[in-house]
Formats: sequence, C-alpha cells, structure tokens
Amino acid sequence: MATLTEFTCKVQVSGSRKPSGPIALTLDQHEMVLHDKSLLRVPYCSIYGYEAPNQQGQDENSLTVVIHTITWTSADLSSVSGTKKATHRILFNNQSDLERFMDEAKKYDAFPKPRRILLVVNPNGGIGKAKHICDTVVKPMLEKSGLIIKEQHTEYARHAVDIAHNLDLDSVDDLVVVSGDGVLHEIVNGLLSRPDWDRARKLPVGIIPAGSANAIATSFGTRNPYVATLSAIRGRTIKMDIYSLSQLNRPRKYALLLFSWGMMADSDIESDNYRWLGAFRFEIAGFIRMFRLRRYAGKVYVLPPTRREEIDSTASASPTLATPPDSPSHNPTTTGSASTTEVGPESRYRSLLEKVDEEPPRPWKLLRNMPYYTMLLLLNVPAAGENIFFTNTIRINDGVMRLFYSCETQFRKIFLPFVLDLANGKLLQHGLLRDIECGGVLVVPGVEGKPSDESTHEVVNPELVTSPWAKTRSVYTKPGIFDIDGEVMPTTRTLIEVLPSFMDLVVPEWYSHEQDKGAQAEAARERTQLLGKAATIIPSSSKGSAIGLAVLGVVLLYVTYSLVF
Repeated sequence: MATLTEFTCKVQVSGSRKPSGPIALTLDQHEMVLHDKSLLRVPYCSIYGYEAPNQQGQDENSLTVVIHTITWTSADLSSVSGTKKATHRILFNNQSDLERFMDEAKKYDAFPKPRRILLVVNPNGGIGKAKHICDTVVKPMLEKSGLIIKEQHTEYARHAVDIAHNLDLDSVDDLVVVSGDGVLHEIVNGLLSRPDWDRARKLPVGIIPAGSANAIATSFGTRNPYVATLSAIRGRTIKMDIYSLSQLNRPRKYALLLFSWGMMADSDIESDNYRWLGAFRFEIAGFIRMFRLRRYAGKVYVLPPTRREEIDSTASASPTLATPPDSPSHNPTTTGSASTTEVGPESRYRSLLEKVDEEPPRPWKLLRNMPYYTMLLLLNVPAAGENIFFTNTIRINDGVMRLFYSCETQFRKIFLPFVLDLANGKLLQHGLLRDIECGGVLVVPGVEGKPSDESTHEVVNPELVTSPWAKTRSVYTKPGIFDIDGEVMPTTRTLIEVLPSFMDLVVPEWYSHEQDKGAQAEAARERTQLLGKAATIIPSSSKGSAIGLAVLGVVLLYVTYSLVF
C-alpha cells in the first residue's frame, strides 16, 4: 500500500524516447528515488527547476511534473566539466497523487524557494567570457527556476560599487555576480559603504565564476558554471569573515579574499599585462617575479586570534554613522579624523594608525628576525586562484586570520616548490613560508606612497631602507604593491582587522569544512554522499591530460625565458 512518500508513476528521462513504468517513486528527507530496473537517484540539492500543471485535468499534460536537474559524470563534485543537465518528466495516475507529490516535495524543500535575484554581469569579465556564460548557462537555468530575475550589466570601472551602494534592499533577496572575484570585491565594498551597512551586509551574495582567477569558486568547488548557477538557485548561505583595512585619512576598504605584499602582490597586479593568457597569466607573472625577487623593508605587528567559539555572539558592532560620498567608486581622500567621516563597523585599534612614533601595546607583537620581506600574504580562503591552492585548513568563518610570510630570496630554493606544488596544497610543506594565526595585523612599510607615482614615494624608515646595512642586502627603495582582492591600495601604514562571520555567502548545499560540526554540516556531508551515489561516472583518459600539461609546461618555460632574457 502506498504511503505519503510513495507513488506509482511513469517517468521519461531526457534522452529516452518514451516513458518507463509504471514504477515506484519515493521521497525522503534528501532525495527522490525512481525504482526502475536500476535505482535512479535525484538528490534535491541537484534540482534547479520544475514545471507543474497550471490547471486540473485527466490528460497527460495535466498530470505531468517536469523536474530539471544537474547530474555529475565525475565522482569529483568540484570538477569543471563533469556535469550535464537532465530532465525528468513524471506522469502520475491521477490528480490526487500529483497534488500529494507536490505537497510532500515542498515539505522536504525539494524545489528552489521563490526569491528575487539581482544578477550583476560584467560583460568584459574573463576576456569577455562572462556574457557567453551568462547567455548559454546561467539564463537558461534561471528560466526554469521559477525565480524572479533582474539583470544589470556593469558599464564602467567600479560600477559594481555604485550598484551595491545604491541598491534598494527591499527589491531583492539575493545578489549574484557573473564575473571574476574583482566585481564581487566591489559589491562587498559597495554594500559596506552604505549608511544602512548593518542591514546590507546580511544580503546573501553569490558568484558564478567568469573571470581569470576565480578564487572564491575554486575554494568552494563551484568553478563549473552549471554548479555555481545551481547553487545560486538553491540559495544556501554560510557566514564568511571579512577583512577591514584602514589607513589614516583614507576611506576604509574591505576584502573577502586576501591582502598581499611582495611577490604574490607583484605577480597578481603585473599579470594584468598578460590577460590574454587567461588563468595562466598568474603563473607567467609569478615566474618572472621569481627571477627578479625584491626585498621589501618594513615592520609587521600581529594580534593574537580570538576564535569563533570565544566570540560573544550577542555583541554588536557600534557604527559611527556619517554621510558617505554620492559615488563611493570615486574613492575621495578624506581629511580630518576618519572616525567622523566613515560608516561601517567600529575599528577597535584605529588609534594605531595615528601613533606612528609608538610601538603597539600588548598583546600586539612584532614579527621578529625579519630583516625584510619577499612575500607577505593574508588569506581568507583556501585558494588564491584556479591554480593556486594553499591549504584546506583555512576556515572562512572562525574569526582567525592566516598569515603567510617569507624572506627567502634564492631562486633555486623557491622555483620548483612553487611550480610543482602551488596548485595542490603542498607548498607549505617545503618550509619556505612561515604560517601563523592572528586576529589583526598592522603593516608598517619602510617606504610609503603609490607605487605608480614616484612623486608620492617617501622613505619613512631610513635604517631599514637606505642604511649601509640595507644597501648590502639590496633592499628595494620604492614602495611595494599593497594588493587587496586584486585591487591596489596606497602603500602606507595599514591596519587589518577581521570581522567574524560578517557576511552571507551563497555556497552549494553540500559544502562543508572538515572541521565544521552541527546539523547543517552533517546534512551537507550526507548530500555529498548522495550526489556521489547519483553520479553517472564516465571514465576519462589521463594520457591526453598528461601530454597537454607537458606541452603547456614547455610553452610556459619558453615564454618566461623570452620575457626575462
């Protein structure tokens, strides 16, 4: 006898000529199972849309529900190409069964919940591929989702900042970017520059990767645009830490990916010269910079971390409200006390920017035995790019910063580790980078100014930069690049604080960190197992991939040699 979660129906799957059945269909907490000759599993987290009859009747169309899903052809759920779309046409025997199925499916949240999404598309993202991805992948899936979609294209540099800053929050439930990480960075800064920043920060934000680096998507397993679009439609969110970066008499900036100074920053910004190479531009720029490593002088102070479990969840940030500029993308330089001209969460240690002649008080401490830096990196996510994966031990919502730094300058020591292990998470095993956890960072460079404007360059610590000691070590006498999420900020005394679990980021329903605990994490892991069982594995040959990588390696080395020598 049929129960509330069991049905008899006919099913036609995309690719088949006619329906099979009658067969049994069951619904449970996480998936729909079709009991045909072999079990056909449809996890709810793979459903991106459905079509139900608009009117009652006894004909086939009036008794048929169409379900649209993403299926995997690889056991690796983060595979860039291992997915395909599928359609399941389910014909019920009568109106009563159809209505009962719809009621049960909605009770289990099998279908996407109705929402209003603002789609922000950068048509020039990823050498123009953003528009193609939007037209061929994103829009066709959204049309089946039943969601209300409004689309807006960016039209000028930093337009996304203005879009987020001026957005009517009552008109949208989620904001989804189709572009690279740079536009997502602009959206975050636009939302947090608003007078109502505390409300704006709670707007769920997602990204469908269409850039070159795609660090966010790489970190959460959504580099595949079909998977990223599915995640945006399903709408699951998790909390994410945000970095707050303060400089004296300048508007505050926010980063969700990274802050870097030294080799990584130089490579990131200089890679703009090789955008035509796509994601491999970072490797090319990195190889060049390894041949020409610079020694940057400065002092770095760190604050011991306060883990999420120790944070008072009832405490709220104290905003210092003021009227922001009409268009925050213009980044005007403010004068006077910054505390009277900024909006946003309170900065607990902003006084450190003003006390330039004093050492920061305890518990701040100086990173010692660092005569100079060749690389300094604060990383908020496991990956810094599609082919740059540092470590899966980074958690995005524990309120802890991960700081990696080095003074190594010998090319022979760093070349092979960076070439062989930059993408697989093993780079830290070579001992080239020191790795510490902290709750705040104060960076005091020996030379200040805008790197591209020599008239602004100023040596603020001659002992570290121009002394005989510094000259014997060839310390770089110009300001290095301060890079936040791929954007350059002035090189000057900079305070970086962490805002724990500050914004809501859209992620796949099956995403979890191995250290996460609780019901939500357990449900995510169960969904991962269900998707693996439902996957239709198609064997792939690794021979072609190996040959392709070998050829690519030869090409990269040749291009690097030509550019350097």
